[in-house]
Amino acid sequence: MLTVLRLELNKLLARRGTYAGLVVLAVLVGLFVWGTKVHGPPVSQHIPMSGEFVLGGKILTAPMMAYIMLAVPVAIAVLIPLLVATTAGGLVAAEARDGTLRYLLTRPVSRLAVLGGKLLAGWAHAMGLTLLMGVLAVAAGYAVFGGGDLLVCEPTLAIFPESKALLHLLAAYLLAGTAMCAVASIALLLSVICDNPLTAAGITVAFLLVCAALEVIPYFEWLQPHLLTAHLQLYKHVLTSTLPVEKLVRSLAYVGAYATVPFILAAYIFHRKDIVC
Repeated sequence: MLTVLRLELNKLLARRGTYAGLVVLAVLVGLFVWGTKVHGPPVSQHIPMSGEFVLGGKILTAPMMAYIMLAVPVAIAVLIPLLVATTAGGLVAAEARDGTLRYLLTRPVSRLAVLGGKLLAGWAHAMGLTLLMGVLAVAAGYAVFGGGDLLVCEPTLAIFPESKALLHLLAAYLLAGTAMCAVASIALLLSVICDNPLTAAGITVAFLLVCAALEVIPYFEWLQPHLLTAHLQLYKHVLTSTLPVEKLVRSLAYVGAYATVPFILAAYIFHRKDIVC
């Protein structure tokens, strides 16, 4: 499996689309940093407290930029899932379309090991993209705004000193990357089922959109806590003054289920699939 993983990572690094996604991500971070410098932060910082008080210091800091990239839905809820789905959706389907999957399976490696290596490559890509966004945001934030504390006002007021802010942001990005790994697992399942990588990626994105739509329809309140999109923002649990352990564990359990169950189904289908091209 480790050999397959190394081969899959080499394939990802050899694709132009991988670097195109990195460029798009870097451009997005740059645009948000520029927009924040010129027009202020794009996220609301309403403090949910009554009365008046004064906060000393600056709000726009490098940790704040990393937080903004998580808080703005266009990045963690749209762009990164799209890039992850596009890559993971082609791990099997692209090779089946190009006719290289059959030759890969002629090697003395089990199909489970092949699929497991592809899954780990998809997870590594998903986690790498998420962490890269955080690194770019922090680096650009230090270059433009400098260091400082992190002020978070959602769901409650929390102020993190710079050293602790970076640790909390690292944990937040790791959790966000874990959620993206679940997206990669779903895309891999569809990549096994479909023969076209674009179809697999498109259905994955459509699945996320349907889940997001169900979250805002009141008739499906009973289903909403079980949807993947309801747990894509589990990173918020570590950006509070008090860690809600129960909520974090529950969200991790759902994300873990969405990451493992699709792989089990994909392994079953892939084992029985007749590879003819």
